[in-house]
Amino acid sequence: MTARYVLTSTCIQTGTMTLTVSLRQRLLGRERVRFVDEDGEVYEVEVDWKSGVVRGLGPYYAKRRLAVNEAILLHFRGEEVELKAAPRGQARPPEPRPERRENQEEAKPEKRRVRVTPYPKEVLFPHEPKALEAPGVTEDLRRLGFVLEGGLPWVYKAPLGRRQVVLALLRLGEGEPGLLKPYRQEGSYAVYLAPESQREAVPPGFGYLSPEAVSRLVRLKGRFPLSALDLEDLLKAGRVDLEAVEALEDRLVAELAERGAFAALLLLLAKKPLGEVFLLSELEAEALEEGLIPEVVRKGVELLAQPPFLVLKRLSPGEFLLRQEVEEALSDLEAFAQGLKGRLNRVREGA
Repeated sequence: MTARYVLTSTCIQTGTMTLTVSLRQRLLGRERVRFVDEDGEVYEVEVDWKSGVVRGLGPYYAKRRLAVNEAILLHFRGEEVELKAAPRGQARPPEPRPERRENQEEAKPEKRRVRVTPYPKEVLFPHEPKALEAPGVTEDLRRLGFVLEGGLPWVYKAPLGRRQVVLALLRLGEGEPGLLKPYRQEGSYAVYLAPESQREAVPPGFGYLSPEAVSRLVRLKGRFPLSALDLEDLLKAGRVDLEAVEALEDRLVAELAERGAFAALLLLLAKKPLGEVFLLSELEAEALEEGLIPEVVRKGVELLAQPPFLVLKRLSPGEFLLRQEVEEALSDLEAFAQGLKGRLNRVREGA
């Protein structure tokens, strides 16, 4: 479903959109909605049912330089609302004039209607400070551990114990690069926020972050234990785009695959009787039939021969003894973990 919305001076000044009948029907029962513009930039907006408006669209109006009486096309697609500015200069078709009566002797002067369009507040009061709207990625960054502290530039901080990750960003056209330089000099990550389609417009010497990439990171967090450190790794490389996030996803999948390989090795050892002496080469041959490569087997055996596992004992180079059953070793490891967890809780309570 597509709806047409005509902007008023109040919309431009406050960055809002009145809850029309179509909006009320589509947004019923929701307090926050995700709007996506033509470039893929995301705006997390608030549905203020009490005031009858949607708040948080100021950045989009400013980005498209929309004015009073211009129209926006709203396309409702699932949980998202797509924004598209209607082409400028679309005139309405002239209304047909009523025919004159045959017995009318004199033509009455036609009344002219003058439509007065109020000027935006920025035109009437050019020196009045304009309220800044936070970037649309603020909510996604919060889910990744970053808290907005202020702007301009927009500064986000993620506390990591003894240190913190500081991210300072500007949207394209929002400010001069000089605003970011002090943050870059003090070791913070200074980046420009821009859609993937406008990445080439980012000034040289600064990092790049796209709203599409941040949104994908949030979705990725539903599958993997992501944190602010993962975003910092991408920031160190100078760009956080879809390509970089895809590379991160591939690496995380590979790490999970290593966990699966280690579990398969434990299952293989669980088939052996307690006290059996075996050669590493024999175990590699058995594991190969299960789809495990020799390198993974060697790493796993070395790990299981060390604390806290101690499942295996090295007798000589390439020869090992199964000193404990796998199931019993896992139970001991679980008890060790529970005891350590309890001690950590007592330390925190006493701090």
